[in-house]
Amino acid sequence: MEYASRVTTIITELDKARKGITACFALFLALIVAIFPFSERALEVLVRLLGRNLVSFSPEEGFLALASLSVYCAFVLILPVAGFMIWRGAVLPRVPAWRKWSVPVFATATALFLSGVLLGYFIILPAGIGFLVGFETGELKPYLSVRKFIAFCGGMLIALGLAFETPLLSLFLARLGWLKTGFFVKHWRTAVIGCTVLAAVITPTPDIYNMGLMMVPLMGLYFVSLLVVLIAEPKHRTGT
Repeated sequence: MEYASRVTTIITELDKARKGITACFALFLALIVAIFPFSERALEVLVRLLGRNLVSFSPEEGFLALASLSVYCAFVLILPVAGFMIWRGAVLPRVPAWRKWSVPVFATATALFLSGVLLGYFIILPAGIGFLVGFETGELKPYLSVRKFIAFCGGMLIALGLAFETPLLSLFLARLGWLKTGFFVKHWRTAVIGCTVLAAVITPTPDIYNMGLMMVPLMGLYFVSLLVVLIAEPKHRTGT
């Protein structure tokens, strides 16, 4: 009977998750359609980082570039909805005491994500783009594809925003007793390698300079997460 009850519970949760994912995907598509008319203005904001005009190498590239920019923007807007669904459907049923922290959690998550995006927009992307276009000479004039430029900026900004959620995730895992400071101290060398590989994967270009720009904040987040877990551990042991 106990086994059958567990199976029924799992099936029920999967059904709820399926409905939630379907609703989230439908909202995601609706956001893409709603954002598309404003995609040119969003592109203007990104082009300010470059200081030069972009080019389209095929008749359809302009449309596809604006469509992909709409997808990036819709993805950012759907993140709070997806986070709320995970929080309500997966976290709170297992730790009901955390319900009172819902507002602070979402406020902190939003602030962290925006911090990562702003760091990328004002510091990392200008430095990275400046490095790449700095190889222009009298004989070499780079023509920048609008679609690749959007992929470059969109990928890095979203990756940084998500990476900045690491301290908050570490706090939850520490309060649950799943993450200890000893883990960070023991695996710091592995973390260096992992951040290097992750930076190489996230960075759209293969140059070491941009990979280094991405690796520095990732390592910084690793040690910030260590500090967060160090602060959260005593609270977990005292049961607060």
